[in-house]
Amino acid sequence: MKALSNFFFFCSFYQMRIKVCEKFMDINEILKLCKLTEEEMTEYLELTKNIDHKEDHKRAYRTMMNQTRRELLKFIGTNVKTLEELKDNFEDVRDTLNYHLSMLEQLFYIMNTNSGWKATPKGIGFLYNAILND
Repeated sequence: MKALSNFFFFCSFYQMRIKVCEKFMDINEILKLCKLTEEEMTEYLELTKNIDHKEDHKRAYRTMMNQTRRELLKFIGTNVKTLEELKDNFEDVRDTLNYHLSMLEQLFYIMNTNSGWKATPKGIGFLYNAILND
């Protein structure tokens, strides 16, 4: 539960509001969609606590201009996907799949966990704010 309370503080501090269908998604809705365990959430919060938001925004813009990465994030969505599932669905980029996953992971949009690839709260926010509403 401590990880979740830290997440609430993190989100309120940065006024994280995700616009979905003309309404704002609150933190609880993001958490309901996110499949990270408490341990994974704690790791995510630790990794993202010192982000330079200006630089992060620049990197996200450059990284997410790539159609394959946007499609990967959509496919993972609010599910847990194994590497095999990703390879099966993205056969045309099979040789570069790990590179694209790495780029999304460096932005903290996805995490590679013991159970598979999962979108983080940040990734879910981008998914619903920028990709699904375009």
